[in-house]
Amino acid sequence: MPPPTAPPLDAVITSSTFDVTGHRVERHLGVVFGLVVRSMGFAKSFTGGFSALRQGEVSQYTEVLEDARRHALDRLVENARAVGANAVVGVRFDSTEIGNSLSEIVAYGTAMVLAPDPR
Repeated sequence: MPPPTAPPLDAVITSSTFDVTGHRVERHLGVVFGLVVRSMGFAKSFTGGFSALRQGEVSQYTEVLEDARRHALDRLVENARAVGANAVVGVRFDSTEIGNSLSEIVAYGTAMVLAPDPR
């Protein structure tokens, strides 16, 4: 297996913790978020409804929610870049059901400018 490579220079660090090892905080930029509202769509709702009748995971719903979380995280990173951040700490997800077939997923955290800590 090849060794891990360094992230690109324009990468935004995301962390569920409130500090990033090897970095120090230069500036706090405030809360940023990424929001997405997803519909199951007729086909997945139809097949997912049948899958829900049996015990176990409903893979149609899992797939939609995984995609929605990735999309919300991508939007979070876009918003962080827009305010000049190179990191978002304390990242969390929240979700809400809107009606019978819509789900709102939000990713949020604190945008920061981090610098390498020489210590």
